[in-house]
Amino acid sequence: MDHLLFLAQERADSARLALHSAGSQLTSRLSTLKDGARTALQSSLDAVKNQRFSEEVAERIRSWLAQLKEALSAVSPSKIYDRVFIVFITEVTRTHIYFGGACFCLGGIFGILLGMRLRSSLVAPQRMRAVVINSYRGIEAIGVVEDIVAPRIVDPHQVLVQVKAAGIDYLDIRVAQGYGRVLRRQLNKYNPNTDGEFPAVLGRDCSGVVVAVGRDVSRVEPGEEVWLAVPFYHPGTLSEYVVVSEELVAPKPSQLTFEGAAALPYSIMTAWDALVTQAGLGPDSTAGKRVLVHAGVSGVGVVAVQLVRAWGGSVTTTVSSRAAQLAHMLGAEDVITYDNSNFDKELLLREKYDVILNTVGQVLHEPCLKYCLPDGIVVTTASSLLASDSYGYMMGGLYSLYMRARYWFIKAPWLSGGRWGTLEVKGQVLEKVVPLVNAGQLQAVVDKAYSAQDAEVAFAHVAKGEQIGRTVLRFRARPLASRMEGSL
Repeated sequence: MDHLLFLAQERADSARLALHSAGSQLTSRLSTLKDGARTALQSSLDAVKNQRFSEEVAERIRSWLAQLKEALSAVSPSKIYDRVFIVFITEVTRTHIYFGGACFCLGGIFGILLGMRLRSSLVAPQRMRAVVINSYRGIEAIGVVEDIVAPRIVDPHQVLVQVKAAGIDYLDIRVAQGYGRVLRRQLNKYNPNTDGEFPAVLGRDCSGVVVAVGRDVSRVEPGEEVWLAVPFYHPGTLSEYVVVSEELVAPKPSQLTFEGAAALPYSIMTAWDALVTQAGLGPDSTAGKRVLVHAGVSGVGVVAVQLVRAWGGSVTTTVSSRAAQLAHMLGAEDVITYDNSNFDKELLLREKYDVILNTVGQVLHEPCLKYCLPDGIVVTTASSLLASDSYGYMMGGLYSLYMRARYWFIKAPWLSGGRWGTLEVKGQVLEKVVPLVNAGQLQAVVDKAYSAQDAEVAFAHVAKGEQIGRTVLRFRARPLASRMEGSL
């Protein structure tokens, strides 16, 4: 009996659920029909309203056109011309004509300048990371910024390079102390990619990939890996992007990594200037010559030792005891360690030298003369003080006038190859040493490689004077838009 009651109750519940479901479905369908009818009615009303509104607008426009046609038909062009001519003859004086002409010219010039300004600001300037200084307080003034305006191509002979790695030279610390500030301040006036004296980007050399080129560039092309060096008065290379003249750029040797290629260019320029330009050495004139290189594992010393050795010369160098083995590996036949011996006495015991390369500074120039042959030469590679850095108000003004006059004749140095310093920097020099790099006779020595964010730590390391070879920074550049004047 209980089982029958249970079955009956179950059947009743099932019937109740079925009825509830059917009711819900019916309610839903009725609601859908109601909403559809309401929507259809509203659409019909809107269509009627829109039709009436369109008819009213069309009728008003036809009325305005009729009135305009009637007004134009009542006016004769000849009558207008006669009235204007009478006014011009009777009312307009010569003063009015002059004043109107002057206003027209001034307005035209203003419009042209405004148009040029608006054209240049159509695209927001791209920002990039760079190592800069904002004062001349030395190493304390060096910092990393994330929002400096990226350079753009402004001349048909320029190249835009995405920097992969850049070297730190001790000259950068001198620049942070004010070296070349007057010359750089004057030249920045004529460089569209600089806005005043600060911030000033540091760095003398780098390696990277060509992003865009001016229309007259023939030495490199977009996508090519390159290495380059820039003079001290040029905007630096410690940034995600640089724009330079094609004369400063050369294809990167495939044997070098980006870090290795960034550690060599400016040192190559300095060593080449000292050995070839000043001392007269070269592939055909070095064999049998005795050459002394002070600080043979410095940035310049590393290159000088290898060049002399590759050209057949005999190399003696002075280094610390921890770098003696490396000096031998680079090609030095005679290595004198200055931290555990009297190198002055050691040098006096040796035969005199044809060429002495002083990479330390003026403090060693006079002593070097004792070790040099009477017809030999001592070359100091350390940058000497610039007279322009000590100019006062009057001399500074005259120097500014001289710079302006010279600029108008040769234009900016980074655009047409003008030389404003004692060291000539050109990509052709880099091309000349590529065979030595490919043959393994010229190798890069990277002391340490830091990320760009750690630039301050890297400069502190360089300032200690303990580096062997060069210290470099790595850059992971963010892409720039194609607006970088690729049409030039």
